[in-house]
Amino acid sequence: MKYQFKNVRGLKKAKPEDVIKVEANENYSVFYFSTGRSITLAKTIKECEGIFEPYPFYRTHRSCIINLTYCLEIQHKEVLLVNNLKANISRRRLNGLKNSLLCIKEMG
Repeated sequence: MKYQFKNVRGLKKAKPEDVIKVEANENYSVFYFSTGRSITLAKTIKECEGIFEPYPFYRTHRSCIINLTYCLEIQHKEVLLVNNLKANISRRRLNGLKNSLLCIKEMG
């Protein structure tokens, strides 16, 4: 199912599964896609969490949500993702991230 992302340049349709990560910048969020492109939307990270609730996304930090299916490796306080992307991990969310990744690997 495609979701319509609305920004100042119009509507962009994309599958939530194609989103690698969402990074917050105050009241804006930058969506990074598996195609290599990115778009900026006037949405808070909290609003973005609601969009991705039924999908395997995890909030690693107060300013970042990642798609668990694109995780390659956890290194100290950051997670490496495909397309050379990285995401910070807060120390309080590290164990939850590890558990979520184990669940994803067991399911598929």
